[in-house]
Amino acid sequence: MKLRLLSLISALSILLPIAQSNAQTPQRDNRPRTASISGRVTVGGAPAANASVMVMEVDPQSRNEWPSAYHRESQQRAFVKVRTDGDGRYHVMGLAEGAYLIRALSKAYVRSKSSSDFELFRSVMLDEGESRDNVDIALVRGGVITGRVTDADGKPLIGSYLRLLPVDENGKPKEELDLENDWMMRTDDRGVYRIYGLPAGRYIISAGGSWFYSHVKRKYLKTFYPDATVQNEAKIIEVKEGAEVANIDIRLGVGKGAYEAAGRVLDAETGQPVPQALLMCLGAPDKENRGARSGGQAITDDEGRFRVNGLLAGQYDLGLWGRGLANVEYYSETTRFEVNDSDVSGLEVKAIRGSTISGVVVLEGVNDPTVKTKLQQMSVSIHVTGRSGLDRDDMIHWDRSNVVTKIAGDGGFRLTGAAPGMASFHIEGARESIFSIERIERDGAQISRAFEIRRGEQITGVRIVVAHANGTIRGQVEIAGSKLPEGWQLHIQAAPIRTTTVDERYPAFRSGGGSAMADGKGRFVIEGLVAGEYELTLNAMVRVGQNDWSSAPGTSEVKQRVTVSSGAETAVKLTLDPARR
Repeated sequence: MKLRLLSLISALSILLPIAQSNAQTPQRDNRPRTASISGRVTVGGAPAANASVMVMEVDPQSRNEWPSAYHRESQQRAFVKVRTDGDGRYHVMGLAEGAYLIRALSKAYVRSKSSSDFELFRSVMLDEGESRDNVDIALVRGGVITGRVTDADGKPLIGSYLRLLPVDENGKPKEELDLENDWMMRTDDRGVYRIYGLPAGRYIISAGGSWFYSHVKRKYLKTFYPDATVQNEAKIIEVKEGAEVANIDIRLGVGKGAYEAAGRVLDAETGQPVPQALLMCLGAPDKENRGARSGGQAITDDEGRFRVNGLLAGQYDLGLWGRGLANVEYYSETTRFEVNDSDVSGLEVKAIRGSTISGVVVLEGVNDPTVKTKLQQMSVSIHVTGRSGLDRDDMIHWDRSNVVTKIAGDGGFRLTGAAPGMASFHIEGARESIFSIERIERDGAQISRAFEIRRGEQITGVRIVVAHANGTIRGQVEIAGSKLPEGWQLHIQAAPIRTTTVDERYPAFRSGGGSAMADGKGRFVIEGLVAGEYELTLNAMVRVGQNDWSSAPGTSEVKQRVTVSSGAETAVKLTLDPARR
């Protein structure tokens, strides 16, 4: 189960001592600690006395990422938790220059939409000696959804895991919710659940299926409230600010039956069973276009046999799923079957031995052994698309489209199990984009677009030339004639000016580049760039969901070209005029 951001924050708040002023950081952090942050916390407009406020220093380049960036905090960075006074005010002193996130720690309350749409944190950039006042946090009481999960006989299901999805005005799911406590999403010994601290809005909720993490041995179909097995038939739950919606009960195992599909995976050439192969089964949309049914997955035994349980009546696509395949030499085409009113047996999935691509990765213009060691920690991957002469529908959409292998100590690589199609290359394996592909050669000739892999082809002599991406753009965004409107964020993208290295349809490789979000003072840094010319694109954005952004109303892009040098920092200035339309 994925680690939720807010669960991490909650755990930290328990472990960290409550400090009234100074940050708790190791002595080796000798930065001047002369900055401060203060503000006021309100609940429904009234002062929130004795409320807990967390101030956390983060990497300036990742403070607006969600949610993985918060897991990368350095041990040298500050975590401070303070209490508000009787008037709801807090004050944190002794902070170093840096980027900070501020949040009122409350399980039952949420940020008011009127304060800053959907933001869970306030983001502040501090200079040395700076005092930031009026960093206020407006809270409102969150809503509650509560109900009971039972089986077809009405018996409570203990430890059943619920999945809650916000939906828009048309009932279409939006971004997934990150809630404060995972345990809220499980039923108790009575089968009862109670999810609180919810922003006002529209939701659908389900139990069972692949999200059914529980102690219940029996597998149940995913069921949406009240008894739908198709997401589009789920009943929408309206949650208002501070209100409780009760009796949202879900009965699992009611209505449509669940069936099993069984068969074998066989080598397409030899007919021999393929053991330890991972299969994915996914339902096709039904005739009423109500969306894909849930499917399942299975791993073959020593005789290549598999079983997929919990299937509704309808059509399904079955095939090897390359990303988890133990036997990486194979891919498969789609096996389509139909479930009516009984189990299905005797299915056969033909495992096709894929192509092999081998060659060497060469680092150009760098003699630093440290950099070379980093390259040996990376991987080469290919992405296969648009197979020539074959209909893409012939192959299941989770096929061997991505194949990955580690780079050897001498720079060599060997990719196996590739499906037919147009192959493009990538270098991956580190958070920072410290290497970028400059060109690709095949048998001594440079290629400018992806090349075709034919079925069973053995390709050798591929030479991938990479460069050390150590250039930096440090910039400043200025707002013409006014301040940046409340709630806006500035996103900057750096894209290399392309010549003949890529094709619009089938690029030979992913070119370098980078992006950043400006801080509250308009400053930004984009690192990990290869020397060359780039086009900077500035967009003003507003948050429309916890993970979703949209262009600020009435704004247009700002573009500027800049040249980046190896190992150097390039300064740029971008001007945004919110008044221009």
